[in-house]
Amino acid sequence: MKPLLTVLPLTDLSPLEVHELYKLRVDVFVHEQQTPYAEIDNTDAHQDTRHVLAWRRGGTDNELMGVARVFPTDDAMVLGRLVVKPEFRGTGLSQQLIRSALTYAFENEPGKDVTLEAQAELTGFYGAFGFVPEGELYDDTGTPHQKMRMTAAQLAQYVLKGAS
Repeated sequence: MKPLLTVLPLTDLSPLEVHELYKLRVDVFVHEQQTPYAEIDNTDAHQDTRHVLAWRRGGTDNELMGVARVFPTDDAMVLGRLVVKPEFRGTGLSQQLIRSALTYAFENEPGKDVTLEAQAELTGFYGAFGFVPEGELYDDTGTPHQKMRMTAAQLAQYVLKGAS
C-alpha cells in the first residue's frame, strides 16, 4: 500500500479535509479508546503545526487513512496525535506517518530533539524508531503514558540513513 502522504498546516486543508482529520481523531481517541478529553485544541491551528495525512487515492475520492501532527516548542519538536483507521492498522501505515513526521522535523528543525507522549503499551513500538523513555510513567486521562525522546543526533542518523 502506497498512500499519498501530505504534510500541511491546518490552513492549507479544505474544510472537508479538516472535518475528516478531526472525525478520525475523535472516532479513535474519544470513542474507541474512551479518552474523556477535548480532542481538538489550539495547537492544531498554530501556524507552525504540521499535520501529516495519509490518503488512499481512488478515482475522484480520497479516503483519509491516518494522521499525525508535529510542532515545535522552544527545545524540541513534538510528535503526537498519531492515529490510523482500524481497517488500515497492521499495514505499516503508522510507520510511514512517523517517518514523514520525523523527516519534516529534521528538515525544518535539524538541531532539535523530537519528543512524544506514548501510551505505555506503545513504548516498544516507538523505541524501534530510536525514541527512549524519559522520566516515570504518568496518568493522562486514565491511561498510563510515557514521555519519550529522540535526540537531534539520533534524528539526523535516522533520516540520513534513509529511515530504513
